This record gives sequence, C-alpha cells and structure tokens, in this order.
Amino acid sequence: MTAEENTPSPASNIGNSSSSSSKSPLFVKDGEDIFIQRSSNDSGSCKQSVGYRTSVYKHFESNMRFVVCRVPSPIYTLNIYVPTAVADNKGLPHTLEHLIFCGSKRYPVRGYLDVLAAHNYSIGTNAWTDSDHTCYTLDAAAEDAVANVLPAFLDHVLNPLLRDDHFVTEVYHYDETGKEQGVVFSEMVSYENNEENLSSYHLNNLVYNTSATYAGYSGGKTRDIANLTNSEIIDYHRKYYDANNVTVVLTGAFSDDFEERYLQTIPADIIQSHGHDSREPMDCSPPKNSTVLHETVNFPSLGADAGSFDFGWCGPSHEDVETIIALDILMEYLAGTSSSPLDLRFVERPSPLASSVSVGVNDNIVKMLNMTFSGVPYPHNEPTDHAEGSSDDEENGEAHDCDDENDDAEDPDIPYLFDDGYLQNLLLEELQRIFDSRFDGDPHALANAAKRLSDGLASKIEKSPGEALQELFAPDIVASHFSQGSRGRFRIGLLANQFDVIAELGKRPIEFWLGLLKKWLIEGTVYSIAMVPDSELGPKLELERKEREQANEAKIVDKEAHSRYIREAVESNKANVPEKMKRGMPTPDPSKTAILPHTQSLVVLEKAIGPVTAVQTINTDSGFVEAQIQIPIGAIPEDQRAYLALFQDLLMNTDLVLPAGVVYDDDSSDAPLKAEKRIPYAEFEGKLSDIVTSRYSCVGQMPRLFACYWLDDIFVVDFLAPCKRYARALRWIVQSLLFSDFTADRILACGQNMLTTIAEMKRDVDELIFTVGVHFTNTSPVSGSLTNRRHTSFLAQEGVLKGILEKVKTGKADNVISRLRDIQSTLVQATGGFMALSLPSNEDPKPYVDTFACEWNMSYGKYAERNNLAEVVPTPTTVGNKSPFPIYYQCVFPALTKPLLVHVPVQSLQAAMSRFSFKLDIPFCPTGKRSFDDELTDLISLDCFALQMLTSLLDRIDGPLSNAVRGKGYSYGASMFHLQWTKEFVLEVDRASDIVKAVGAIKQLLLDIKDNWGAYVGDTDVSLARSVVKYGITLGQSTPKQMLRSSISNSIHGFSSAKECNTWCSTHIAAVKMSDMRRVFEKYVLPFADDAYPMFRLLVTPLDTEVPAELGPFERMTLEGISATYKTDY
Repeated sequence: MTAEENTPSPASNIGNSSSSSSKSPLFVKDGEDIFIQRSSNDSGSCKQSVGYRTSVYKHFESNMRFVVCRVPSPIYTLNIYVPTAVADNKGLPHTLEHLIFCGSKRYPVRGYLDVLAAHNYSIGTNAWTDSDHTCYTLDAAAEDAVANVLPAFLDHVLNPLLRDDHFVTEVYHYDETGKEQGVVFSEMVSYENNEENLSSYHLNNLVYNTSATYAGYSGGKTRDIANLTNSEIIDYHRKYYDANNVTVVLTGAFSDDFEERYLQTIPADIIQSHGHDSREPMDCSPPKNSTVLHETVNFPSLGADAGSFDFGWCGPSHEDVETIIALDILMEYLAGTSSSPLDLRFVERPSPLASSVSVGVNDNIVKMLNMTFSGVPYPHNEPTDHAEGSSDDEENGEAHDCDDENDDAEDPDIPYLFDDGYLQNLLLEELQRIFDSRFDGDPHALANAAKRLSDGLASKIEKSPGEALQELFAPDIVASHFSQGSRGRFRIGLLANQFDVIAELGKRPIEFWLGLLKKWLIEGTVYSIAMVPDSELGPKLELERKEREQANEAKIVDKEAHSRYIREAVESNKANVPEKMKRGMPTPDPSKTAILPHTQSLVVLEKAIGPVTAVQTINTDSGFVEAQIQIPIGAIPEDQRAYLALFQDLLMNTDLVLPAGVVYDDDSSDAPLKAEKRIPYAEFEGKLSDIVTSRYSCVGQMPRLFACYWLDDIFVVDFLAPCKRYARALRWIVQSLLFSDFTADRILACGQNMLTTIAEMKRDVDELIFTVGVHFTNTSPVSGSLTNRRHTSFLAQEGVLKGILEKVKTGKADNVISRLRDIQSTLVQATGGFMALSLPSNEDPKPYVDTFACEWNMSYGKYAERNNLAEVVPTPTTVGNKSPFPIYYQCVFPALTKPLLVHVPVQSLQAAMSRFSFKLDIPFCPTGKRSFDDELTDLISLDCFALQMLTSLLDRIDGPLSNAVRGKGYSYGASMFHLQWTKEFVLEVDRASDIVKAVGAIKQLLLDIKDNWGAYVGDTDVSLARSVVKYGITLGQSTPKQMLRSSISNSIHGFSSAKECNTWCSTHIAAVKMSDMRRVFEKYVLPFADDAYPMFRLLVTPLDTEVPAELGPFERMTLEGISATYKTDY
C-alpha cells in the first residue's frame, strides 16, 4: 500500500496570507497509515514484528508534507528533502546547500542553527547533494530535540539570507596572490578528478540525454564554480526551494501526539509557499541518435598500474517495483559474493582481470543497471593488435611496479583489457554462458540469491534503521516530482512490502530469470567507460592550477583593496552566537533520552573452549545472532606478523580440507565424513554465503584491510546470521579457522588483488594520512620488532606481498604456505581470548555457547590428530573466575624529545591534509588499582572528559576551527580528537586548497583563544558540550550492532556493564566545569600552537607544494622511500 495524492493544487491557490491567522490545522492526515516491513517472516525463532507505522501529513494549502515513520530507536532522524535538478556543471544545488547554513531571515546569526542543534543532543546539522535532490539532516537523541530544531532548520532551508559575502567564503574566491579558495571549491578539488566520480559522471552522460538531471555534475566542477555568481544561486533557490516542493521525513520512537504538539505549532510564515512548483516530468531516456557507447577517460594516479571499467544499461522506471527488485536479485546472483559467476570469472583467479566487481541498480527515476570492474590491470604499453595475437612485453620501468611484464604474460587477456570493447566482450560472453548453462544448472541459484538479498536488507535496517528508511523514502519523493510515471502524484512507500516481493520472486521458475537476464543485460544496449591511470596527469593539473592563479592575480587592479574585501567577507561571515541568545535556546528534558533496551552478562568458563575463556552476551531487539571470537595474538612471532594481512584476506576465502570424522554440512546429511574431503573454495564460499548474512576476519577491532585502528593484538572472527542458521554458520566458521588449506592459486589471486587495493589506497589522501601517521607513531616496545599495525599497513605490505607473489610464481609456494599455517596454528592454540554474542531478547545464551563448545571440541580433536598435537583439547591459561578483562595496552607512541616534521608530496593528489599528534596518556576508564566507587569519587578521568567536551566545542560545524579554516576558504574543515586506546591526541586539517595558510590559521586561533578565552567559550557552552557528548553515548548504544561493539569496548576497558560505563561517563561529564575545560585547553590543546613542542607533524600534499621555512623544517619524503624502510623477505 502507498500513500498517494492527486494532481497538485494550482499555484494560484497556494500560500495566501490568511493561513497564519486561521484556526484550521496547518497539517492534515494524508491517506491511511502505511507499514514498512523490517524483515521477512522467514527468521525462525527470531520472528519479529515486520512493520514500522508510517503516517503522512500534508500542509492544508501547499504540497509540503511530513512523513513520520515510528521506529523503536533511541536515535531520531530528521531529513528535509528538496528535489533539485541539474542542468550544467556549475554545482548550483551543491553551492546552495552550503549557503543554506549561513543564516536565515528569522535566525540571521551565522552559527545559530549549529549551536541550537548541539544544545539538543546532536552533533549538529548536515546535508548532502545528489543528482536529483538535496537533503538536510539532523540526528538527535530525543523527540523534543528534533522538535526544538525543526522550525529554525526549515527557516534556513526555505528562507536563507544568501548574501554575497557568504558566497565569497563558502563557495569561491581567490586571494591577492590569485590562489583559489572557498569551502565548496576546496571540497571539489579533491573530488572532481577522483576515479570513481569521473567514471560515474561520464557514464551518466552516455546513458541519459542532456535534458536529464543525471547528465550534469551536481557537486560542481572547479572551473565552472569559478564562473558561478551568487545571483544564479538565488534564482535557483527561488525555483526549487518553495514549501510546495519540500518533504520532511522523520524516523524514531515518536509519540502519537507528535503531530499535534509540534507540526501544528510551526510558525506559519516559515513554511508559507510562494507559488513555485518544480514538479515537472523529466525525460531520462538515452540520447537520441547517438552512436557513442564508449568513452576512455584518464585520471591522475601515482602509477599506471590499474584502472577500471564502468558498464551501464538503461533500466526500468522507478514505479516498476517488481522488475527493480528482480534485477536486484539477479545482480546479487551475478556478483553478490566472491564465489558468484562474475567474481570467479574475473576476480578470484591466479591472474585477476579485476580486483573487484560491484553491481547494482541505482536509485534514479529511470534506473541504470551498473557493473563496475575495479583494479583492472593496465598494460604498460600501447594497445596491441590482439587479432594477430601480438603483444609488447617491454618493461615499463616504474619503480613501484613489480613483475608487471610477467603478470601480463601469465594471462592471455591482460594485455588487451583496455583495447576497445575487449573487456566488454568478455563480460557479455560470460553473461551468455550463464544464460546457456541455465545459471550453471543450479535450479535454486536465484532463490538463494533472493534469500541473501532479503537477509542483507533486514540486517541493514536493523543496523541503522533511520538511515535505511531514509534511503527507502528518498527515491519515492524524487519520483513524485520528476518521474513521468508518477505524473506529479505524491507516492511514498513503494518498497513498503519489499520483503514479500522478494519472497514471491524467489519462487519464480528459472525461465523467468533467464528472460530477465536476456532482456536487460544480454540484449540491452551497454554503455561503458574505461578509466585509464595517468601518472603524468596530476602534475599537469597542478600546473594548470598555477597558471589559473597567475591569471587571477593579473586581474587584480588593487591588491590591498582586494585583500580587504576578502577579510571583510570572512569577518562578517564568522559564526558568533551571543551568549544571551544561547541561553534562550530550547533544550530537551535529559530524562527523555535512552539507550537500546538490553540485558548483558559475562560468563567466565570453568573450562576454556579453545581460545575462549569467557563469553559475553547481549540480548536486544534483534532478528539475528552475531558472534565474535576474539583471539589474542600479542605473542605471535615476528616472521608471522608480516603474513597477517594475507592470512586475514584468505581466511573464509580459500579451500577447506576436512578430516575424516567431522561433519560436512551439505544440506543432505550431518553424518561424519568417512574419509578426508577437499571443499573447493568456490563451493565453500557459496555455501557459507547462503548461510550467513555477513562475516569477516580482521586484525584489531575494525574490519579493514591494511588498517588496524585499535587493539591490534587481537584477531577477530565475526559472523551474523538468522538464529535458526547459527549452528550451521558456526560449524563452517570453526572449520574454516581450523581446516583452511592455503593453495598457491588462492594466494596468487588474493595477493594480486591486495596489491591493487594498495594502489587505490595510495590515491586517497585520507588513507595516506592515516597510514603514514601509523608509520611514524607506532614504535614496538620490543627492539627490532614492529607492531601489528605497522606490519599490516600498506606501506609494509606492498613489498611483502610482491615478495610473496614472486615466491609462489617461482615454485616456492611451500615457504609461504608454511607461514600461513603457522599463523593458523598460533590462533587455534591461543588462550585467554573471549567470545561475544549478540542475541534476540528472548533467546537463552546457554544453547548458543554449548553449540560453540561442541563444534570447537569436535573439530579441534581432529585438528590435533592431524597435526600430532599431544593435547586433544588445549589446556587454558585462564580458567575459573579469571576474566580476560580488562585488556591493558602499552602505549607505542614514540618518546619524542623534539618535533618530528614530515612532508610527503604525492603526484596523484590535488588537495592536501595535515595530521599533528602527540602522546597523551590520561585515564579514560577505571585503572583497577582501587575500587570502582573510590576512583569514580575521585573523578580520575576528569581531564579526559573535559578534553572530550572541549574538542566537541572547537570542531563543531560552525565552531572556532571551522571559522579559522573553512570560513576563510583554506580547507574543507579541521578536527581534534583524543584516541583513548592508542593514547594519542590528534589535530587534522581535511582537504585543503591551501594547507600552509590553514595550518597557520589554526595556530593563530589557538593563541587567540588563550588570550581571549571568554570570547570563544561562554557559560552555556559547558552544557552544550555535555549535550553533544551525551548524543555520542546514546548513538553508541542505539542498535544491536552498536550495543555489541559498545559492550566489547566496555569490557576491554574494565567496565562490568553498559550501566556501569554510563554511570562513569555521566558522573564525569556532569562534574566538568568551565575551569576544567580551560585547564585542559592550556595543557593539551595549546601545544599545537607551539612549534617547539615534541610532537609529530605530517603534511600530505600535491606534488609541487612548497612548505615555507616559517612553518618549520619539514623533511620531504616519498611514499616509495618510506616503504623501502620495511623488510620485505620473511
């Protein structure tokens, strides 16, 4: 069922002035409530309520609507949607999005909205711009918080000031030297030549005609932004930002009378329509009479190692729900898992033709079916005449390319992949093969894909209900405006019953799916973009930028007057909310905030289950069980650490060899095997993907390859599955850990794809700043050793992986396999670890723990027999009442006695970042040296929480740091944060167009705060900071996934429960005073302004960036030089 509305009222009847004095309600119910399914009914004992009640309210005069979706979540979301069309590359919707936050008619003070949101249990407002809509967002921890912010937020969206001085700082200007600046400009400098963004832009221009909104560049290209005027933005706002065109979507546990108490009390003049209606059917068909089906596009790259391909097909209209979902299922079958047909054909092979294949159906009003082949090997020679079978095997000579000529020779396809149409033909041949083989003869293939899609959607909704539901509503809102199928009718909830549709489609015969494959992909017109890496393009773009700067400078007649004009614009655009205004802001009742209802327990086992000595359980309102096995690896030998990243990637991604006596779960029998059995990788991965909804293994607490964020002395194995499939999932996971067989082919496939991932990471300034930072700030306490964070970083792994691949290719695979087996043995025989279980509210943890014990002990017994181990069941070092918690961490930040200054220029970058950090070891949690109550009474963590509150003030959206760098157009933003586990305090500047001026501005800001504290931090700011920190605590305990992570973190830090941790945090937060915040500023923040302070200062910049001497004696280093410091042969 969907909510619908007939053709909109004529504009002449909208927005008459009598509405403000009328006693009629502002909003009236629009149709019957609809119910959004949260999961399928196929969830065994974990069956949940399947509907979120959703109500639609329409303004009594205009077509403005509120959609209220009631979700039992502690976090409330507010999204204001404005359908916006794009006709060029000037970035009109994006630049307007930024200017919206600069003040409004009713609330003209810049920063008022940000401060108001921060006072209401939120980190602030935000927004995004897409090709067909702009959305303004707020997440808050209370219903009243949303209601308090709503009127001001609407006034900013509908009635912004849009002053010329706002345009200067927020969008674009150039300084007296001609250097181009502005927040939007700085943001787009780093994005517009990004491989993914370039590919998407060019593919849209092939698939859609020029009158469609998808053919333009919504973010804006920098050259076009430079020619944009504020008057154009004002005209754009007038056309699209009328109340007539706005839909507000709210999700959360809203009360039944929310509409009466809050929607009906919005000031009528704020939401008064001016008669502008942007609803207009849009032609999104392919270009007529166009013969261009393919384009080749160069992008800046550090090396010409790998590129990508984007393939697109024109799809069904938004209203054809069944076909869209059927195509989603087909795409899940084609490339949803690493054992899917496209992955096996192109990725999971000794010489991969791509590092990944991602597929999907986009959210446009006329859909596009998309397949992206990333990490496609680029031949280091000119395109060859593959018809004659010739190739050029000359070595390119790039220092960072290892054995590329050998790689090209190994697979006959690789030298020709970038020849016109070659990879496309391979793709179409594979699709035809799938069709001819009737999905490889598997009659259940699409039914299984449908179940995977259903489970994945249910997991996504549970993990982040507000975000998932907003994503569901947004395409409906846009289609109501622009789709030819909607014809101006407001319809929302087209996917309300998507789980029922998926279930029904899963029953369709194979002929239905063959027809779908043939119609849309095999016989459909395919458009393609080849993205070619160009190591010379980055410097060329930088040279062009300098030439533009020189031309800009030549235009300036009076430099002093020009500089004064910029300074005045910056000054007038500063966020400076008076203290009196802050005191008058509405704030919610703190007792109305909540965390996700749950129960928590920690069971210390009398007898360890393998590496697990304790089991922590969390029961919440969930439809899934999630299990984490956390295994200590702190004592792992040095020669094994270098192989951890490869082991992480191979685990659950390689063959199994099951010994006789264990159960092979093949759906037909649970009898023990009578003889040893090899399970090929594709078979194992396919079965596991059908059982679990997600799974991963990683070093540390974040599932990332080449990036351990914290607790890198733990190896984590995690899986999520519907409850009724827990036992089967656990069996496969345990067998994978104990019986994985690391074959040469799988090492080659995974290793080569990992190298391609590294090449992609080296183009990303965020990855670079983090990884180079880890290199210089992680010093192992053991002489001659490296931390796991250092060993698994891409700087260390690039050389290690090249060496591993060389060994395998030259017949020395046994050496590599032996190291991987050593790691496996270390993990299997480890002790002192724990298991974390997240379960539905009504589930008893004991059967789940017993199942784990049964599966582990049975498999370990066979593992011990195979490997001639003396003990069948390992004797634990931690038994009885000895808990593995808390886990203590030895700080590895180097003991600096003077500043360490490093500058890394990278030729593929167009924007810069900086990262300054120093060791900061202040307690966040109980030390365990005294009782919890005694340490809490003494407030031993007061400095930690005072610093957390202070940084929340300094780096909020319109805070002092933003004024210093964003307001002046030097960078996109800056932030400060305390990494409590690694004991590091960090200041970062993000995506800077002028990193030197950004760093200097922050230094000057900190010195000014020291001298003029009261001008930056007022009496009300303490309560504001408490509100922001309170929101963070609530967010961290708002979903089953967050609750599990939070409980693990709490235990690791020594808290017995979430309640105890919350008591600790709330007591400290309440105790923080203004004097405490000033003390931690002078003690911990002010050092960032001291050039002589012993800290690490890192700049990662475009290639030709010069660092002036007054910024400090920065040592210029290259990525290649840093990587060369690592040992590669283990």
